[in-house]
Amino acid sequence: MDLTKASLLREMLTGTELGSRTTSFAHSLRRYTTRRGGLMLFGPPEDEPWHLTAHLDDELHRAGVEDVRPSLVRWAPPPDAPPHLAIGLDRLRDSGKGESLLIVSEANPADTLLERVEDVRRRGTTIFSIDNGNRDLASLSHESLVPELLVPAGLGSWTTHPVVPDRGDEVLADREPLSEETLTALQEAVAGFEMTQHLVSLAAADPDAGQAGWRRSLRNFIERIGGEPA
Repeated sequence: MDLTKASLLREMLTGTELGSRTTSFAHSLRRYTTRRGGLMLFGPPEDEPWHLTAHLDDELHRAGVEDVRPSLVRWAPPPDAPPHLAIGLDRLRDSGKGESLLIVSEANPADTLLERVEDVRRRGTTIFSIDNGNRDLASLSHESLVPELLVPAGLGSWTTHPVVPDRGDEVLADREPLSEETLTALQEAVAGFEMTQHLVSLAAADPDAGQAGWRRSLRNFIERIGGEPA
């Protein structure tokens, strides 16, 4: 899914639980990563989260956010790997407060992965996860997303959450009808973790993503009563 389709998907999900939860999750990633270069991504050795790392990096760079650029931590990077793909497990041992570790695991994580996460948590690192609802990983995570529990029925077949945008009908009426190609791409996106990863990467680049929750609420309130961005 390209940036245009991902942005459209996020707009369509405004007002849904999926849209709200992915935005809140991404903003927490930014807010709790206070050390420059402190955002790490990690996953099973057979399914390392290249996809999300690349999209997060692209979106944050596009937004001019250089201090929270993500790094992919790999189990066994080859000796000739380029620098951004050569970060091994030593990075986890060097982690600490002010940093965040995002685990992406569609399958149940192995004990070896859970042990690494537990060690990192003991060092004071904040743990985030996008996973299938595994209890062991959830117990180690400060915040987690389970896409299967959040996908709205209007775009997929997993749950019964309705897609009801929190904007007026006149906005929807002015929107250009979606092409069959776009609709197909959106429907395919909700078949797995891809959609959630796109939504998180887009939300992480929001201008107010690094602000505390009460600051965002105040800004939104001022915008609503003033009619203009604060």
